[in-house]
Amino acid sequence: MRAVRFGAVVSAIGTVIATYLLAIRYAGIPAICGPALGPFGGCAKVEASAYSSIGPIPVALVGVVGSLVLLVASVHYLRTRSTVSLNIWVLASMVGAAIELVLIAIQAFAIGAWCGWCLLYGLTVILSAVAAVMAAAQAERAGAAR
Repeated sequence: MRAVRFGAVVSAIGTVIATYLLAIRYAGIPAICGPALGPFGGCAKVEASAYSSIGPIPVALVGVVGSLVLLVASVHYLRTRSTVSLNIWVLASMVGAAIELVLIAIQAFAIGAWCGWCLLYGLTVILSAVAAVMAAAQAERAGAAR
């Protein structure tokens, strides 16, 4: 139960972060991500890179949609114990975590700058994946005990 609640909370946090990043992109406002954050103050450089969008679609929009899928699936599973919801949550979080690992590598090796918000967002997706796998393992153990 705790893993499912934790997954829902981190997915909600991820939704808020991705929505913030999308909103400031469309508003043309730079992210609050300055030199005070040390090596993680490269938000403007990351946002200005070719990797910040897939054609006309901002990566932040993909993040909003992805986090909403994680949030809805985890909350639905929490309330109903639906195997379909659990499977969607596990699959979406695994795909999301893989994408986030690639985006982190792009920041490190292609862009050469770190966006603290992007890293924090990636952490929420990875933590949701961990929670989803834990929830699936708990469900499997509960099913085997019957």
